[in-house]
Amino acid sequence: MDIQFCRERVLSGLISCFLLMVFASQSHATEAAGAIGSRIEHTDNVRRTNTNAETDVIQTTYAELGVEEVRKRFKADATLKLQNEHYYEGTYEDETSLTSGFGLFTVDLVEDFLEWQATFSRTDVVSDTSQDENPDTREFRNIFRTGPTINYAVSRLTNILLRGNYVRVDNSEDDADDNQRAEGSASVSHQINRLTSVSLNTRYSEVLESDSDEEISNGSVSLALSRAYVDGLLKIDIGQQEVESDDGTVAESETGVFVDVQLTRQAFLWHNFDLNYNHSISDTSIGFEDDETGNRLDIDPVQATTTTDIETRSRFNFNASRDADAFTYDIGLIYEESHFKLQDFTERYRGALIGFSPKLYSRLIPRFEYEYARESFGLIKGLGVDTTHIVTASLKYQLVEELYADSFVTYETRTNDTVERREFDELSVGVGLRWEFL
Repeated sequence: MDIQFCRERVLSGLISCFLLMVFASQSHATEAAGAIGSRIEHTDNVRRTNTNAETDVIQTTYAELGVEEVRKRFKADATLKLQNEHYYEGTYEDETSLTSGFGLFTVDLVEDFLEWQATFSRTDVVSDTSQDENPDTREFRNIFRTGPTINYAVSRLTNILLRGNYVRVDNSEDDADDNQRAEGSASVSHQINRLTSVSLNTRYSEVLESDSDEEISNGSVSLALSRAYVDGLLKIDIGQQEVESDDGTVAESETGVFVDVQLTRQAFLWHNFDLNYNHSISDTSIGFEDDETGNRLDIDPVQATTTTDIETRSRFNFNASRDADAFTYDIGLIYEESHFKLQDFTERYRGALIGFSPKLYSRLIPRFEYEYARESFGLIKGLGVDTTHIVTASLKYQLVEELYADSFVTYETRTNDTVERREFDELSVGVGLRWEFL
């Protein structure tokens, strides 16, 4: 990992965090929330190896800040997390990292017509999907977008939205391409009635400059339907998409159907439901825009930068939860399949999470969690299929207002049907203290 790169990004992030805090303190319209905390964890297999397991004690210290402000002509919404990991036995070097769930800043230049928007995301990635995420493999991807948006009301029921963006992608992985892009999109929407609307959408992006001088373009056209109903929403977006890549020696393209479906329902049969399905194409040097929003779940796989390639991904997420008088529980399911055009292989990931929390005492929150994952890396890699089981018991206790203590015990085991060296089991125990403020 480029140490200078990390230092520069952490420094810029700290400056941004400081400015946000100052800005928040000077504005009565700002809503802010944050937390600081520390956790001590002991693990009996810190490197997750099949043989010669090493023990270590890890101290994680972190600070989180979320700021949201809505004014008549300005809107800001950003989350930041600064974290330091210290390994007492020295199995890994200490690491300080800054991540951003999603930063959104919008300024109205001409009210209800022209605005300028900027978004920033900083996410954890690995160079290859077969790697476990740790200080030796963890990388970062920064994506910054900025540009104008024109919102023109043709009539009371019809609207035209035009957007242009400059995009900058910075990857800390040396083999991943940093690049600059131009994006443009247009949408015509029509309100059929109070609950239903339709829209025709087009989008195009093109690499202006990259480390490898590779030319990449991504274009799509789709038709969308949005339907609101009692305690829920249904969105369906279907169309055609094409991605083209030319590195000067080989030109490749991938054309396919674009599908994006979102279904939410609250208080249905005593449960809240959330279902998402997306089938789309992108290049691996920027990844998929869904991954930038910070809404990824614990069971979602860590994305990889890999060699620049054209990736076709199908992704299905389902979540259900219930909050009863005596308990709460939640269920999460994911299926993800990615085909890489240039390398010609397909990876598949399946995951499930079940969590249960009995309500014993208002200040005491126990939780029991089971997580399952099955990942196939494709025949070309020769890594077989990983099957992982994780069982966790945790306890959170409110000491005083805004101050919490927590503890956990986690057992994780992984088997592989082909490569024995990928198998491991690990037992970890930890305690922590967290102060939630603002």
